[in-house]
Amino acid sequence: MAESAPTFRLTRRMALAAGAGLLSPALFGCAHAQHGRPQSQADRLRAAFHYAFPIFEFARTGWVAAAPNPRRPAHRFNQLVHRRVLATPEDRNITTPNNDTVYSSVRFDLSNGPALIELPSVRDRYFSSVYLDHYTDHFAYIGTRATKGEGGVFLLAGPSWNDAAKAGAQLIKAPTNDVWMLARVLVTGPEDLPTATAIQDRIKILSAPEPKLPTIAPTRAQDCANLLAVVNEWLGRSPLAEPVGRRAGGFGDLGIRPGDVAAWTSLTPQLQADWQAMAAAELAIMAQGGVLQSDVVNNWRYPADGIGAPGARDDIRATVALVGFGAMERVEASYVRAQSDDRGETFAGDRRYRLMVPADVPADAFWSLSMYEIDADGRLFFAENAIARYSLGDRTPGLVRAANGAVLVIMQSDPPAEGAGNWLPTPRGPFAILFRLYIPQTRFLRGEWRLPAVERLAA
Repeated sequence: MAESAPTFRLTRRMALAAGAGLLSPALFGCAHAQHGRPQSQADRLRAAFHYAFPIFEFARTGWVAAAPNPRRPAHRFNQLVHRRVLATPEDRNITTPNNDTVYSSVRFDLSNGPALIELPSVRDRYFSSVYLDHYTDHFAYIGTRATKGEGGVFLLAGPSWNDAAKAGAQLIKAPTNDVWMLARVLVTGPEDLPTATAIQDRIKILSAPEPKLPTIAPTRAQDCANLLAVVNEWLGRSPLAEPVGRRAGGFGDLGIRPGDVAAWTSLTPQLQADWQAMAAAELAIMAQGGVLQSDVVNNWRYPADGIGAPGARDDIRATVALVGFGAMERVEASYVRAQSDDRGETFAGDRRYRLMVPADVPADAFWSLSMYEIDADGRLFFAENAIARYSLGDRTPGLVRAANGAVLVIMQSDPPAEGAGNWLPTPRGPFAILFRLYIPQTRFLRGEWRLPAVERLAA
């Protein structure tokens, strides 16, 4: 997704215990109790953590991106930051990076007034400019799908702004004063970067207010004193928005109190200890990503409804913030993951595989297949390979198609006899693959189109 990945260290023991359901039910209750009134203190504490964690990640990544630091004394809130190159194995801060787009990003604070933004009209490639509130919900889209590629001038205003937009500008009303704008520009390959970055240069902030800077530096979500202080500060920076904001009131006795940065000190030692134990265990459960899948077909895990959407369940919002912060709603982009072959065995770099991608991929913008090595924490990153290819898709130069338009992708660590045209190199160790569909069609969203299994070949 973008900016910075979570900093917590997930041990293999924690991950295995979470996946096997071995964490203490006496302490933590059901895995994800989200519906109705929680029945136990453990359930309520978990619900509070699910509520708080996305806000914390929004604040933490915003702090990394825009707050002053010793290397960068001046803040970058309300300022454009462009990433001009595609991701490579050297990029280890962002879990599951894509190799398809370049990014432009702004961390807005609208406490002192609205910002005026100019966006280009882009009709010859995929482009999107999306807006997240501090709950991590996507509340506005501009680009290929949402506006048919039409840009323009937009007034981005916070929840307390009650005036009309200026002449010639369209109003975007944000639920919170803190907003993340993330723009994606499709790149067909390294030779296309100058054209893509020229589009980035047409994204402009025409005017923006002086920001109200946050004061508490986020550290780690396992440090629950810091988590509550950060979350309460950021909740206090805006009026509580419906429907998510009002839920904060249900966790006041657990320390979620908008504006009260010292709430942790009022909690009993036992409650503080429960917070710490629950946070570590729940992060391990969330890292498995189970709540983000709707079904599994041919060992491909398909995304659930609610990802990135306003009003999503808090456990979905929290898990996305951990494993794919910034992931868009399914109607904009869908992410399908596989980690095992047609025999149900985990992918391994010393084996050979192939995948027949049908000719009729239901994506109106583009599709791509990305290859990731799995690190000790379960996060996914690109791995070095002989041809510096980390993804393969409908725009890959030299791609060989069958007579019917299908693409046979060869996945192995060494160059295949068939040549490199359809070769997606694998890491030497365990790996996972992610199939992306940008602007998926209705038949995909309805579950009427599914990928075939990845076939393991004889040694």
